[in-house]
Amino acid sequence: MNTTRPKQQNSQGRAPQSTKRTSEEVNIGDVVPVYNDSKKRKNQQEENGTALFNRYRVNELEKLQWKMHQMQQNSGQAQLGLESTFEEANADCSQLVFVCVDKEAAQTAGPAMSAKKEPETIGFWLPNQSGSTPKMDILTPHKLAVVFLIQEYLSLKKTAEDTPQLEFTARDRRKFCMLLLKLIQYPDMAYKDLYGLLTSPVYGIHRAHLEEFEKLMKMLKTVGIEILFDLYTVIEKLITDNASSYQIGIVGLYLRRVFVTLDKMNFPEFMALYKNSVAYYEKGVRAVQISSSAFSNSESFMKLEAQTVYKDRNSSSKWSTKQAELFVAQQSTLLQSNEMDALKPKEMQTRLNEIVHDHPLYSQAYFLSYLNSVRVRDFFNAVDALHRSFDRNTLNSMALAQDNKEYQYSALNLAILHAQFNHNEEALASLKECIMLAQENSDKICLQLAHAWLCLLDSSKPHFSEKNIANKELITLVHSISLGIQSLVKSSAATGYTPAKLFEVLLKSDILNCQTSMIDLIANGIAERAALWAMYGKNEVSSLCSQLLLNSDLKSLGTTYNGEGICQALCSLIIWLALQGEFHLALIVLKHTRERFPRYPLSKSWMTVDHFISSMQAIFRAEWTDASNACYQLYTLDKHLSLLQRARLALARLNVKSADLLLRKLLDDDTIEPLTRTRALLLTAHLLTLTPATTKMEVVNVLNEALAIANKNYLDYEKALIEMHFAHVLLTMKLPHQALKSVRTCLENILANGGIYDKAKVLFLFVKCILAVEQSPANKIAKIGKCVPMLEQAVEHFQKLECYVKVKDVYIFLATFYNDMEMPEERNKYAYKYRQIEEQYPTAREYLDLFF
Repeated sequence: MNTTRPKQQNSQGRAPQSTKRTSEEVNIGDVVPVYNDSKKRKNQQEENGTALFNRYRVNELEKLQWKMHQMQQNSGQAQLGLESTFEEANADCSQLVFVCVDKEAAQTAGPAMSAKKEPETIGFWLPNQSGSTPKMDILTPHKLAVVFLIQEYLSLKKTAEDTPQLEFTARDRRKFCMLLLKLIQYPDMAYKDLYGLLTSPVYGIHRAHLEEFEKLMKMLKTVGIEILFDLYTVIEKLITDNASSYQIGIVGLYLRRVFVTLDKMNFPEFMALYKNSVAYYEKGVRAVQISSSAFSNSESFMKLEAQTVYKDRNSSSKWSTKQAELFVAQQSTLLQSNEMDALKPKEMQTRLNEIVHDHPLYSQAYFLSYLNSVRVRDFFNAVDALHRSFDRNTLNSMALAQDNKEYQYSALNLAILHAQFNHNEEALASLKECIMLAQENSDKICLQLAHAWLCLLDSSKPHFSEKNIANKELITLVHSISLGIQSLVKSSAATGYTPAKLFEVLLKSDILNCQTSMIDLIANGIAERAALWAMYGKNEVSSLCSQLLLNSDLKSLGTTYNGEGICQALCSLIIWLALQGEFHLALIVLKHTRERFPRYPLSKSWMTVDHFISSMQAIFRAEWTDASNACYQLYTLDKHLSLLQRARLALARLNVKSADLLLRKLLDDDTIEPLTRTRALLLTAHLLTLTPATTKMEVVNVLNEALAIANKNYLDYEKALIEMHFAHVLLTMKLPHQALKSVRTCLENILANGGIYDKAKVLFLFVKCILAVEQSPANKIAKIGKCVPMLEQAVEHFQKLECYVKVKDVYIFLATFYNDMEMPEERNKYAYKYRQIEEQYPTAREYLDLFF
């Protein structure tokens, strides 16, 4: 780069510009903004045409403003007409912001090119939310360093073409292009971090390229501000020489933005940029010298790329509009699909504070801050961020009239926030406000979402989702339609709808999700199918559905889905492993789930499962204190499940009074699901069995009530458990034949779909019924030989669960039977086994010989 004397400044403190322009520069001017109060170019003809054009547009806008003022005074005017006028005014305002430099080029380009250029211009400016003049992105030392890298890369590439001795391979060019993409997308970083990227094995640049870049950075310090004055000409030449590729390329857009920003800077701003650049380089060089090998291996660099890309910045670094938009979009997507890859809450909030500091009017950053606060259950900051996200400047409402259409989403998100904190009354009030605003703005999508949340919060409206499904004419409602189908399936399953019809409707939802490639709803659909199979008692099929989801390759644009459906499948698998006595494997899967979903709200699922299996395991082991602690911890997560587990614990401890109070409290609640009510009635039957004053008919009546609910809601596994309890009651009533018939009815279902505790219980009861049916001792001795293997299997299941009380019950039964049959050798064998278990795990006598 040639160094020259500083260019003479004009009266405005701006570097003079060359009047010689090429045809390629006209395309650059297409995105140059022109303000009503700024200096025009030297071209007098263009200046006059632009001034007339702007004066005409301003007059038209004043007419529209007066028309809107009259409409506001007329209270009888329709809302829809007011909104259309707002839209016209905003369209006129947006056309006033950008003016094409060359009208002939604009006519040649046509509407298509104008449409293509619009996103570039919009993305370059901050949203005009305050009605004031838009503010350009600020040039920083990091951005200048990126421009220097591009300049030296093009110079090296041209030198390599002219000099065959210089080896500049395609691999070197590819590495630099990937590095350049990272530098443009990510925010500013310290010079030390930038140097680490330039020397890393993954993105390291060519040695000659690095040497020329370091020379240029040194010249910036030694030569002075002349480097920045020459940079304007250099960038203009780069754009002109590469006009064909820089029209639509990312690098071309980046250079054009830097070029426009330099063109608008005055001399004090140039001087401040130069001082910041020198300080940036000096501080970075000292840091590089302290750690001479910043990144010695690829592993450390990959750690940088994954975790420390967003490092603490210096005071001169700024987030550009594009960088902020990319950061918010990436983190929002990760929070929805794979939270584990998103930044940690504290680090994300730090980056968001930086974005808000640089772009105070960027509402999406506030909304991401709201989502980040919800992750850590920070209600106060979540509400504050949500309010700021939808805050608007009321003094300039004319230019922001369209934003009024977004207020219904503010109320909707506030309702969702209250719902997540179990503030149902506040959530319903916000939903009513949301529905009112959505109706005023004719926003069908918002109405669909509001109705979905109203269904979740208000149990008195379980069938409105059918209206959502019927409204299929809008393709934008596909997501809410699929959500409505899944919500309808869930509410219908709780009301006893036919399972075949539910699975048929769920299949249609899966087809709709696959056609539209909605990965999150595909996963939720499979998880919901697994939940349905588990509710209907087909636990093996439920486990297969969960494993199918976990082994599916759910990827979208290279990102693996890791959302709610995966969490639900893992939790279902944890419970199934615990029921099979594989507590060690269940804890391994639980640890994996905890690592994948560390934050709320998905953490609530695995925390519920954790406390549930902990209480269940403690009850099996007769560790009453641990079981009680787990039940009380479960109460804050799932009230009904906690009451059910506490009642189960009270029955295991023979605390009849406490169990009766808990079960009455649970059954008096009209909001519990049929599955929970059936299980509570089954525990009530156990409770009545332990009460001496209770007759057998009272127990039978309770079991009949539970059986009616199970039949109505197709709860097959609960029906099998009720039949097993019927068999026990009939056996105690000296009706062994009816008991055997009842136990045979439930035997297959429990052995196929039950946990090993229920399997061991039904095998033990089945043997009792078989031996009770036989009358002669000879037949009993013949039968016991076939039944001993089943009893040994039951003992194995009980030992696997560490439920040694039940192991003792089996040994007591066998020893007593052989004693009645006058077989002392077998009697002594099982009596000795009982003695061994009793010595290792002593148990009070009152806990023995209980069916529970």
